[in-house]
Amino acid sequence: MKPAVYRTILALFVVIPTTAVGQSKSRYGGDPLLVGAGARSLGMGSAFVAISDDATAIYWNPAGLAALGRNELQIQHAEQFGGSVNHDVFTLASPFPIGGFGIGLIRLGVAGIKLTSLENPGSPAGPDNRPVVTSEKSTTDYSLYLSYGRSVRSDLRVGVSFKLIWRNLAIGDGSGYGVDVGALYSPRPGLTVGLAIRDLTRTRISFDSGSSENIPPSAWLGIAYARPLPRVKGEITLSSSLHLGEQKSSVDKRQGFRIGAEYIYQSVLAFRLGAEGKHFTAGTGVKIMDRFSLDLALLENGQLDNTYKVSASLYF
Repeated sequence: MKPAVYRTILALFVVIPTTAVGQSKSRYGGDPLLVGAGARSLGMGSAFVAISDDATAIYWNPAGLAALGRNELQIQHAEQFGGSVNHDVFTLASPFPIGGFGIGLIRLGVAGIKLTSLENPGSPAGPDNRPVVTSEKSTTDYSLYLSYGRSVRSDLRVGVSFKLIWRNLAIGDGSGYGVDVGALYSPRPGLTVGLAIRDLTRTRISFDSGSSENIPPSAWLGIAYARPLPRVKGEITLSSSLHLGEQKSSVDKRQGFRIGAEYIYQSVLAFRLGAEGKHFTAGTGVKIMDRFSLDLALLENGQLDNTYKVSASLYF
């Protein structure tokens, strides 16, 4: 494993919580909540806030639940950064006369983090005093989303997500809750503008040590345009988003701007391209008998190794 991968893991699961425990605050405590949801969105550069038309709307923009036409169960698995981090998502969304409801569970975990010390801690490192593995730790971050979206006008949808957070970390356990809200505005056919405010109430996570960390609000702005292409029997969607106010670790600072494109051929085959900041993304998908879909995506990262995601959806 590359050294940069270890630094990322430590930033997400060790350094961040340790800061929270020692100082009652954490600058990057929200990092584990920013890894996305769904392979389709990743293939489009995670520029999904103005699209949010599937079960992963609970994460991207709960206003999207208002436009669901049927029930959807979606399961996702990802190998982040060359398999260093496991990322799993379970979402279920259903339309009702009063709006769309969704529930989802997101798990982010790292196993086998090796902690080392010198054979003789009181002496300087050297050929006769080398670092040795003293223990292995694992960390897990769970987020449970309960979401609702409804149409308030023919061109305007709004939504809200309540999230419960549990963190099982090497230095202690923590729990907390937060609120995300979102809106989707469609001024003309095919054009949608999206806004999501995350951690509206300043999400607070309290640890069993008595300390806590706070995640400040952030804003996601997005725009998407979809247009049918009869000559090539498909439809193309272009999207972009800008993430403002996120307090992210240094390796992610350039990923605030996302852009993506999707071409769907005869409502069956999908091809996607995008970019998260300077990182290239690509994906593909297939829908079978209008009841089942499978999506694959790749995020290129030369420093931390590539990320691969696979999602499967069942419609009923």
